[in-house]
Amino acid sequence: MEIQWLGHACFKITHRGYTLLIDPYNADYVTGYPKLVGVKADKLLISHESYGHNYREAVVLSGRPESECPFAVTPMEVWHDTVCGIMRGSCLIHLIEADGIRVAHMGDVGAPLTGEQQSKLYDLDAMMITAGSCTALPSQEVWRLTEELFPRVVIPMHYRDGARGPRRLEHVEELTKHFAPSMVHFYDTDTITITSDMEPQVAVLKYLGHRPENEGPAGPERRKSWTSKLVSRVTTRSLWTKRT
Repeated sequence: MEIQWLGHACFKITHRGYTLLIDPYNADYVTGYPKLVGVKADKLLISHESYGHNYREAVVLSGRPESECPFAVTPMEVWHDTVCGIMRGSCLIHLIEADGIRVAHMGDVGAPLTGEQQSKLYDLDAMMITAGSCTALPSQEVWRLTEELFPRVVIPMHYRDGARGPRRLEHVEELTKHFAPSMVHFYDTDTITITSDMEPQVAVLKYLGHRPENEGPAGPERRKSWTSKLVSRVTTRSLWTKRT
């Protein structure tokens, strides 16, 4: 399963030639990112109706029938703030599964999850989650959530990156500093291939922009696949150790 970061909270997820697009942003409201235009996908998912997540005008859908979709998509409603939605309402986590690979886009989750929600998200192959902000969980709480859910790969999103991203968002380093340094990988690509035997890691993907003329499968320069021997649960858990 291939995951490509298009900036902010927007991702393409591709498997068996079928592409999901999640949370396209409106550049008029997301500082520093160029406008998204003509992003091709087979299916669109929106975590919540915010300008940074629901720019449907940027998307060109293929019109392929739902029967061709290889993904099982389970939406889970969660609070967008710490006061039961009073400030910002709710948003959706999307659990995405195909051929034994389980990944989740966490939306703008802003409150701790219930036990039932955690049980559905435990031991994911990959988790796309906000690096920390005042509009979602702060970075330390994001780290605690990853410690509870134990995903193999954590992919930070929705953060301040130089001149990109709203100022109220935290920088990605505010999240990565909570992990052991050996866990954190800064990629030179915007794309990662997820397998069931991934090396446990925090995968900080590089923003490379979006060019409509280059739509299609990512080339070698935009892809980096981590394949390694299956890591036992004991070994894997020992790697998820807070930086000391």
